[in-house]
Amino acid sequence: MTPARALKRSRIMPAILIGASAFALAACQDEQVDANAFPDLASCEEAAKDGTQIFTVEDCDTAFAEALTEYERTAPRYDELALCEEQHGGECVAQQSSSGGSMFMPLMAGYLMGSMLSNNRAQTQPLYRDSAGKYATASGGTVLNGNKGSAKMSASNFRPAAAASAPMSRASVKATGGFGSSRTSSFSNSRSFGG
Repeated sequence: MTPARALKRSRIMPAILIGASAFALAACQDEQVDANAFPDLASCEEAAKDGTQIFTVEDCDTAFAEALTEYERTAPRYDELALCEEQHGGECVAQQSSSGGSMFMPLMAGYLMGSMLSNNRAQTQPLYRDSAGKYATASGGTVLNGNKGSAKMSASNFRPAAAASAPMSRASVKATGGFGSSRTSSFSNSRSFGG
């Protein structure tokens, strides 16, 4: 290969790579869905009955039941009540751990419902209060100012969180910065979700 031909090829390759990268980024953009946050089942049912929403009372019931199931599976767990209360601004409950001891979980402080995702049904995520009074999903992908309202949101906010692991101790909370410290603030300034 001649030096001139090698130089020409070296100029073409970056252009091809940039074009491919732009195409890949466009393909990876996440679908936006209608999202609603509710502090409880009754709030969702009330919104469904007033006719301004596209979901029904039955959708609310199903979404709330799914949020409770996710709550049991993914809620943050702590090895002492005081630590749980510090991380979540109070309101923690005791549960029996698989080893027979006690662990403590924050109460579910509402749920997030995304409309018409895959398989044409709503997806849900339980919400937990943090020590600053905001509301977050267990995975940390979403932090909201309030637990009531609606907005457009990325469908990725509804990906299932990993199952909760062993209860956190003071040392593990200190090492990670605690609940909410590494979370991505999504719609945290949105008036639609309180604040």
